[in-house]
Amino acid sequence: MGKRGATARPLLIQLSSGMLKNNIMETTFKLQKASEEFKPIVISHDMTKLEREKCKELVAEAKELEAQDASGEFIFRVRGPPGSMKVVKLKKRT
Repeated sequence: MGKRGATARPLLIQLSSGMLKNNIMETTFKLQKASEEFKPIVISHDMTKLEREKCKELVAEAKELEAQDASGEFIFRVRGPPGSMKVVKLKKRT
């Protein structure tokens, strides 16, 4: 995918089961601790333009809700599969 000649091109991978995809998506945080060779790798859901826009709106809403939270005990995050994401209120870890 993407234009030839670019240094980094996106790669679309189709998996045989949703369970396998979920397992991969749950362990992507381990790439942060990987060697320098693998640090630039980013794994994300394949979303349509409309889904990406909706996700951006929800992230902005979550940031706004977190800024309005006077107690500071909660954080707001966007969770859920693409197409049915929602803002979730989570208790802050101490």
